[in-house]
Amino acid sequence: MSFPCLLVDGDGWVMPCEDDAELQALTEPDFIDDIVAAFDATARPLKLHLVGEGHVIALRPTEEPRPDELAAHVRAYFHHWTDQEAPEAAQPMRLDVRSIADAVHATPTRRRRRS
Repeated sequence: MSFPCLLVDGDGWVMPCEDDAELQALTEPDFIDDIVAAFDATARPLKLHLVGEGHVIALRPTEEPRPDELAAHVRAYFHHWTDQEAPEAAQPMRLDVRSIADAVHATPTRRRRRS
């Protein structure tokens, strides 16, 4: 598993995590069920797990990269939550995930989800 990673919640909100510390800060044990998708820096789907009594969140790649699935989540996020277009895909995928994370951080969001 490599960072940055992108988490997608049930409302379609995309949350970039630059490292494990940010992952732990953004997530809570009760929040895991709200995550509908997660991808590592190479667009591999991730599964979230609780580890130990401290309820540390761990990520584990589950499949081969799925850049089209990731792109669909990103397009939906930018459509529903911003007034800007989603960033264009870059190659290699590691650069694309980095550009997505940067764009999510830099783009102002809407107060309400657009349908």
